[in-house]
Amino acid sequence: MILLFSILLALAVGVLVAGVVLERGGAGARALAERLRGMGGKTDFTQTPGLEKDVRYSAIPWFDRVLRAVNLGEGLELLLYQAGMSLRAGVMVTLMAAFAMGGYLFGVIMFKGLLAGLLFMCIFGPLPWGYAQMKKARRMAAFREAFPDALDLLVSGLRAGLSFSAALQIVSEESPEPLRSEFAITVEEQSLGIEMREALTNLTKRVEVLELRFFVMAVLLQRETGGNLAEVLTNSAALIRDRFRVLGDIQTFTAQGKMTAVVLILLPIGIGLFTFLVTPHYFEPMLQEQGGRTALWVAAMMQLSGCFVIYRVVNIRV
Repeated sequence: MILLFSILLALAVGVLVAGVVLERGGAGARALAERLRGMGGKTDFTQTPGLEKDVRYSAIPWFDRVLRAVNLGEGLELLLYQAGMSLRAGVMVTLMAAFAMGGYLFGVIMFKGLLAGLLFMCIFGPLPWGYAQMKKARRMAAFREAFPDALDLLVSGLRAGLSFSAALQIVSEESPEPLRSEFAITVEEQSLGIEMREALTNLTKRVEVLELRFFVMAVLLQRETGGNLAEVLTNSAALIRDRFRVLGDIQTFTAQGKMTAVVLILLPIGIGLFTFLVTPHYFEPMLQEQGGRTALWVAAMMQLSGCFVIYRVVNIRV
């Protein structure tokens, strides 16, 4: 029964993945082609064209409605954009379901038990989300690293007599990725008629970097109160570089604590898995007896408490 249930669940996930792939290249593409052909007809130049954006979370209509109903698509879409991944939220959910199914089948086949299958399903399911989080962290770190140089370029443009918009255009052309593309979007939004305040606010929503918020706050305050923007941005760049230096010192001082946390967390888990795989009969009382299961739950709670305490100690915010 467990094997039959696993096969049926795998088939369901496979059909869902195939439907997503076929829909992305099928009806959605045909609908877009119909719209483009309709735009090729008579055009009324007296009307101002509107801006349209594809805000679907999935190419499958009912899946898109489900993601909107559970309020899950918006956060995943933002995460995928910040990670630089050209996926929709529906595809990410499907990948997580497929990984969860794979983990379940692995646990059932390897350990011949439903509990092991559920455990590996919980471990494998969030892997695509974790990969997106890792790519997002790398992309935000690359933005943070290149941001002070972009501020210097912006200040040079302002001191050369350029307007703030023209200096932003230079930054969007000369800066490395991902800073180039993000500032290019801001420049494009402004050229389409969006106010500078709103365009900069949208930039802070797309990029979760504290130094960028400092920059936007300084620009908006200068536009309201006046003053020398070039000098303000120069001071902001110096402040950001000093913050980087302090963060580097903190990482050096807390490296030993972080490594200690990793060892203390992984050591009991590794020993437990090793004992379970090498001598299962020795570890069976921990799973079969009520006292053993209670000990495992207590150990897990103590592990989580230790992780929280160590995280609070080494997580120094500047």
